[in-house]
Amino acid sequence: MSESGSGSLPVLLVPANLTKQLKVSLDLAGWRDKAKLIARPSQSIETSSLQQQQGQDRNLDLSRYLTMALLPVEPFLHLPCRRSSDSNSESLLSLQDFIVSLERMQENHLVDQLRAMVPDQTIQSTVFLKWLDASAFATPRHLLALTPLEKLREGLTQFLTPYLSSFLDHSQQKQQAQPSLASDIGATSASDLLQTLISSIPQKWEHYSDFTLLPPGAFQASPWPQILQYLITLDQKDDNHNPDKKQGGILDRLETLVQEALQSKHIARKAIIPVQDVLRRPQIRPLTGDWGLHNRYKSWVEEPDLVLLEHQQIGQESLHPPTPEQQRSLSSTSTTSSTEGSSSLINMDQDLVAPTAENFKGAYWAETCQNQVWYRWAPMFTMFSAGNITEKERVANSRPIFDAKDKVVVDLYAGIGYFTLVYLVHAGARTVHACEWNPWSVEGLKQGADRNGISWSSYHKSPVVAGDAAAEGGVGQSMTMTTIFQQSIATRTVQKKKKKAVVPAHDTTSTTTTAPTEGLLGNLVIYSGDNAQWIDSFENQAHHVNLGLIPSAEPGWVLGVRALCPDQGGYLHVHHNIRVGEEEAFKTYLVKSLQDLFKTWKSPVLSESGEGSLAQENGWTVEIRHLENVKSFAPLVFHYVVDVECRPPNWSPSA
Repeated sequence: MSESGSGSLPVLLVPANLTKQLKVSLDLAGWRDKAKLIARPSQSIETSSLQQQQGQDRNLDLSRYLTMALLPVEPFLHLPCRRSSDSNSESLLSLQDFIVSLERMQENHLVDQLRAMVPDQTIQSTVFLKWLDASAFATPRHLLALTPLEKLREGLTQFLTPYLSSFLDHSQQKQQAQPSLASDIGATSASDLLQTLISSIPQKWEHYSDFTLLPPGAFQASPWPQILQYLITLDQKDDNHNPDKKQGGILDRLETLVQEALQSKHIARKAIIPVQDVLRRPQIRPLTGDWGLHNRYKSWVEEPDLVLLEHQQIGQESLHPPTPEQQRSLSSTSTTSSTEGSSSLINMDQDLVAPTAENFKGAYWAETCQNQVWYRWAPMFTMFSAGNITEKERVANSRPIFDAKDKVVVDLYAGIGYFTLVYLVHAGARTVHACEWNPWSVEGLKQGADRNGISWSSYHKSPVVAGDAAAEGGVGQSMTMTTIFQQSIATRTVQKKKKKAVVPAHDTTSTTTTAPTEGLLGNLVIYSGDNAQWIDSFENQAHHVNLGLIPSAEPGWVLGVRALCPDQGGYLHVHHNIRVGEEEAFKTYLVKSLQDLFKTWKSPVLSESGEGSLAQENGWTVEIRHLENVKSFAPLVFHYVVDVECRPPNWSPSA
């Protein structure tokens, strides 16, 4: 008997008078939300096809079977399917007979679910189970397609099954040879082991155009590490016996299977971002795809000697030295060389992390489109915050708060351009001054601007270090991130592009936001490094200032005040993490703090007599216009944006 494929589905044929009971029973079995369809065969299936498959010896009256339930595929994947290519009686089985056969196979969990769905044995004899090809269903086909999760579960089931029995034997032999070796597999049969593996597959992930990011624990719960290590061992033995094999090995097939199921070539597992890393650089483990310079970090198993690309630890002696294999891999992919006389992983990691043009070109860059705005980033060095999409929509659509048409905007923490690009593409800003101190994010911002047809100019400060080759115009191999940020000579790079708005043909995460206005887009000016070093470049110019740093952008409040136009003022959009119940207290603190900053940094207003006294004691008016809850950040802590309108004395909207 053949196994079920992605083109066949388990179906229950139920008499019409049991329709209501079937719906209730599916709820009791926990399948109601997973059942594909409950419909009339005459509307969704070619009855002639069913008659051909069922066999004439059954002589069933199809008019009685007006209700049909397409069951979830996963519980049946590892079972032999009573589906035959010819028209015989085995192709149609009563539910009662099917339950009996499951009891013989000791599939107790599935038996319990089916009995919960149809508890009466008499009724079980009138309900039939049948496997039908998806092609037999006319409409709606989208309900019959397997989801990526179902494809992943089905594919892994078929892939793992041939190896599980031998893995259990291998584990028992190891434990007998080393009695002190504890086993945490917790399964004694291949069937139980398979169920444990499949049930621990992650049920959600982040998916972009060609990049998928799995949660931190994906494929790491026991017994996944043991199974994967066993497959790696088998793969290595196969390589040793067949060095000239043309077909891919076991892990190659696993990689292809996961890629096809998730419809993505580049798949990685995320790790927790260290709290002490102010650059918010991600820690991810690449699993599949070509990651260019960083392919040597790919691994399904977390081994002690294969550390993640720990950016904040570069230069520390605690990193492990590379294996000969890693050295060969690096020499064949990297365009940079290690410091003379040293081949340690420390130097190689420095080379791979350094924000050079060669490394930018050699790294993998992901992209996605939200609200008709394209974003690009290097997942090994920067992260994409999908949860900010609602705030991006506000910038694009909310008026008058975000009325930036033909105005100047300052984004003090631009990142890869989450809000910077929206101000230019949707809000109509004339100029956006964007500050960012992570050079990999700066490169992503430039690439995003190019992708959207936005012209940009970039300012950075070249380091002056005695005896350092970087002082002559290059980026030294031994240069650290800190050195790059402590810069003193300003240089300018201009990217000339046609400025007509680009409307993407394919929007992977589009919403109801309208298309960009036809015509010319504004200019983007990018400042690399500490934003405080660049305040003189945009002081007294801004109508909007975005302070998008969490958990708190308070260090930038003074820069936001200094950036606002002295004659018109504008809006400060302050991002902050606030605990539940502390919203009003924070608003009071924010207003008071800003009022003090305006007194310090904005020039006093002269009286009519010109004697220099303040026209108003408090000077600028500071009023909160809106408090936006963007997303949850932690238990009882939410990421908020506070829109603060700041106006100089005697200002009027018509001015």
